[in-house]
Amino acid sequence: MKPRGLGLLSLFCLLVWGMGGTALAQTLPRDVRERIIAATVFITYPTGTNTASVGSGTLISPQGFILTNYHVIGDLENRRIAPRLFVGTIRFVDQPPEVRYQADVVASDPNLDLAILRITRTSNGQPIGNVTFPAVPIGDSNKLIVGDPIYVFGFQGTGGNTITISTGVVGGFTGEDMVSGGKQWIKHDAQTGPGNSGGGIFNQDGELIGIHTRGLSGQGNSRTAFMRPLALAWGLIGPNVAGLVNRAPAVSNPQPQPQTATSTAWPPALGTGQTWQVRIQGGQWTGEWSVVVGQKDADGDFEATASLGSRRTEALFFLQDNILRLNIGDRYPLARCRFDPQNVSGVIQGKLFVFKDANSDAEEIGTCVASQRGAQAVQPVQPQQPQAAWPPRLAVGQRWQLSVTGKDLEDAGIVTLSERDSDGDPKGTAVFGNNFSMVAYFYMSRSGAAFLDMTVPSGADSHRAWFRCHFEQQGNAASLKGTLQTFRTDANGQISDLKDVGTCTATLSR
Repeated sequence: MKPRGLGLLSLFCLLVWGMGGTALAQTLPRDVRERIIAATVFITYPTGTNTASVGSGTLISPQGFILTNYHVIGDLENRRIAPRLFVGTIRFVDQPPEVRYQADVVASDPNLDLAILRITRTSNGQPIGNVTFPAVPIGDSNKLIVGDPIYVFGFQGTGGNTITISTGVVGGFTGEDMVSGGKQWIKHDAQTGPGNSGGGIFNQDGELIGIHTRGLSGQGNSRTAFMRPLALAWGLIGPNVAGLVNRAPAVSNPQPQPQTATSTAWPPALGTGQTWQVRIQGGQWTGEWSVVVGQKDADGDFEATASLGSRRTEALFFLQDNILRLNIGDRYPLARCRFDPQNVSGVIQGKLFVFKDANSDAEEIGTCVASQRGAQAVQPVQPQQPQAAWPPRLAVGQRWQLSVTGKDLEDAGIVTLSERDSDGDPKGTAVFGNNFSMVAYFYMSRSGAAFLDMTVPSGADSHRAWFRCHFEQQGNAASLKGTLQTFRTDANGQISDLKDVGTCTATLSR
C-alpha cells in the first residue's frame, strides 16, 4: 500500500521489493491463472488533491466479497477506514484495471491487518444489480511447509499499474513479533512491490492460502516478505462471507460404494471402523481431517478419533433432532461440524461452530464438507436411549444437569466438563443458582464408584472445603443418583470431616 503523490504511509505499511524467479509460473495451468487474474482487484481511495492510496485484493465469493489488508483501506496506525473505497477489475492484462465499483467494509481486524469488503455500488454510486463476480477457491495454509512454491498476484505499482504475477517459495514461519516461534506470519521470497499489499498468494492448486502484507528492508532482510496465512482470516470470513468457492474433499483410492435403498436417505449411515475425510475451513481447525469411527458410548453415540497431520484428538459423532453433529477436541475451544438434513450423495456439507468456553454460545466461523472412505452398507444412525452400563463414560464436552437436596438445602445447576486434569480425568465448572460457580472434577474412584468433587478455588490449596456427589454402581450410567457429602482437605491433600449431608442426582444432557 503506497500513497501516490504527496506523503507516505508508515513504514509498517510499506512493502519492499523481494527477489524471486519466474520459472515456477509455468506450472500453474493457463485456466487457473486466468481465473485468479479475473478475481484479483485493485483497491484505491483518494488521500488528497491528485493523490490516492492503492493496493490489491482478492474476490473470494461470487457475491462480491473481497479479502485484503486493513492498511489498504485506511490508516492502520490510527484505526481509521477511508470513507469511500473504489474497486478496479481487469479487462485486459496489458492495461491498468478499470475502476468500476465502490465497496463497503463488512468486517476488519486491525491487529491482524485484515479486512473483508463487499462490492455494493458502481463507481458513480448506482446499485450494481444482480452481478456474479469471478472468485477463487480457499486453500489450507496449515499444510504449507518450507520450500513449497507460491504465486503472488497483484498490482505491484512498478512498471505501471498492470497486474503482475511473481513466484517464490515459502521461506519459513514466525510468530506475531517476528522473533518468536509460531505461524502468525509466513515468510516468502517472491518479488513484490508496494501495491501488492492485500493481494492474494496461491498454492500449486490455485487455491488462496495467504495475503501479502508487508516486507522488511535493510539489515540483510531485503529479500524477505511476509504474508498472513489464510487460516488467520477465518475469524472474519466465517461469520461474514456467503457463497465461498469450495473444493470437494479429495479421496485417496476411493472404493466403489454399494447402492442401497438408504444411500440417499438422511441421516447417513455410520458404523464402527469407518473413516471419514472432513474438510474444515475455519480458524485453527482448517485442514483435511481424518476421522476414524470407534465404538458407541453409553448414549449410543459414536466415539471417534480425529487427526490432522501430527494433531490427534478425541471426536464424537451423534444425531440430535435429526441433525448430525461432529465434535472435535478434548478441551476448549471445541469445534463442532453441524450437518442439517440433506440428500446424501457421497458428500455432506455443513457449518463449523466453535465453543470458546463452557459459558459461551456457539459461534459460526466456517464450513465443513465430509465424505466417507471405504464405506460399507450399515444401518442409518438412529437416536437411542442411554444404555444401562457402568461405569459412566466421562468425557470432555459433556454437560450434566445436577440437583442436590438435604436439610435446609435444595439447589440445581449445570456441570460442564471442559478439559482434563493432570491425572487425565475430566475437569470443568459447576454453576448453581445466583451464578455460584465451583471447580468440578468428575472421575472414577479405585472402588468403582463415580465421584463428582466440587470446590471454590482459593489462593492456597490448604484447608479447602469440598462438596462430593458419591455415585455407587447402578443401572443407568447416564442418569445417576447418589449421596451428597462434605469434607475438607489439608495441605497434603488428606481428607477429613467426611459427612453425608443429602442426595445428588446427575443427568447427562450432552
